[in-house]
Amino acid sequence: MIRTYCLTTQEPERWRKVLPSVANVLASLEYVRICEEQAGFSARLFVAEGPSGVVAYPFFLRPIQELPFASTLGMRLYDTYTPEYTGPMIVGEWSNEFDFPKLFGDFCCEQEIVAEFAHLNPWHVPETLLDPAHVEHNRDIVYVDLTWKEERIWTKSLTSDCRRQFKQSQAAGVKVRRATTTDDIRAFHRLYTETMDRRDALDRYYFSEEYFQAFFEQMPQQAFYMLAEYQDRLVAGGIFFQDRTEIYWHLSAADMEYSQVRPVNAYLYDTIRWALTQGKNRMLLGGGYQPNDGVFRFKANFSPLRVPFCTYKRIHNPDLCASLQQAWSRHHPGQQSLTGFFPAYRSVPEPSTVLA
Repeated sequence: MIRTYCLTTQEPERWRKVLPSVANVLASLEYVRICEEQAGFSARLFVAEGPSGVVAYPFFLRPIQELPFASTLGMRLYDTYTPEYTGPMIVGEWSNEFDFPKLFGDFCCEQEIVAEFAHLNPWHVPETLLDPAHVEHNRDIVYVDLTWKEERIWTKSLTSDCRRQFKQSQAAGVKVRRATTTDDIRAFHRLYTETMDRRDALDRYYFSEEYFQAFFEQMPQQAFYMLAEYQDRLVAGGIFFQDRTEIYWHLSAADMEYSQVRPVNAYLYDTIRWALTQGKNRMLLGGGYQPNDGVFRFKANFSPLRVPFCTYKRIHNPDLCASLQQAWSRHHPGQQSLTGFFPAYRSVPEPSTVLA
């Protein structure tokens, strides 16, 4: 017998009972509440409860009528996306005889959810919880094996260039410490914003100071900031999340004027050394924006280990999805949506594409 229900962040005791933060910090109530506030979309936790365990699936519910071309359909429609490295997760034991994709598909049909998008955890999403036809390899990501001893990580995980650059940071006098005050977070936010400006980043990579302060104040056990200082000046830093088994490198910032003292190498390797004392299994460093770009190559210097990162793209109402794409095309005459963007009706137009 299976019972299904859906929780909101206004039901904190039930959410934490189903999915404590030690299970996956990126699906924890605290994390999704902060993201809910930042993004402006409601967070949900779909639960399928079986005889000896549950499947918990966190997601954000986005109203489609907010799109400028969608009001012509005259319907309240939604789509979903998940926090990074989540997807449906088993808590306890789950029998494969229960068809979770169908259970969630039925829920989506009832709730007028047109499309579902998930950023899947590379290790903690069993294949039986997904329809394999909708799983798509996105890119390979880098991770550090924290079950290795420090000597092995230094000699076998880090490249020779990485070891040399860390030594350069030490010789230059770069100091690494944790953020301990709201002023530290304010300084990190300022440096992060300057970093995004320098990279000409998309809007979705910008975050408010309140977003960073919320992690610092509301998740002191699961979120932490590592700061690299040179000559009493903040020159680099990063935010990390941790749960029972993993540490996730979330965001990074650096002042390129001081790149020669290698501050990112300093704070990242210091974080790895600290993580070795905490009994974790892995540190996820992530990938790049494009295959084998500079960001990926930098991360690859810290580990030779790779794991496929996959996404889940499932359309629950093909007719409505097609209608929305047609409405998008009418709203953007002569233009095409970004290749591979899902759902396509949420894409911005492909740069410099005008059809003859």
